[in-house]
Amino acid sequence: MTVALASDVEEFLQDQVRAGVCADASELVNDVLRSLRDQQRTPFELTPELETWLLAAASQPAAPATKSDFTGISERKQRPNNSGHIFY
Repeated sequence: MTVALASDVEEFLQDQVRAGVCADASELVNDVLRSLRDQQRTPFELTPELETWLLAAASQPAAPATKSDFTGISERKQRPNNSGHIFY
């Protein structure tokens, strides 16, 4: 299988190999994909601590969203996060 990588992703991958995070690019790609697969297979667990936090947060008054809130969200959506992923 051949996979085309965006230039920034390829650069990040090469940086990780040079830094010794993995032996080679294939090892890192396999590790990342296995991690993603395992994460997707693991059901979300609502712990008592998380439930308590969510209930407390839900009981707080919410501030209305402003134009700058939406601008910030739009800008973050267009740039990769620290892991190099762009989320939509």
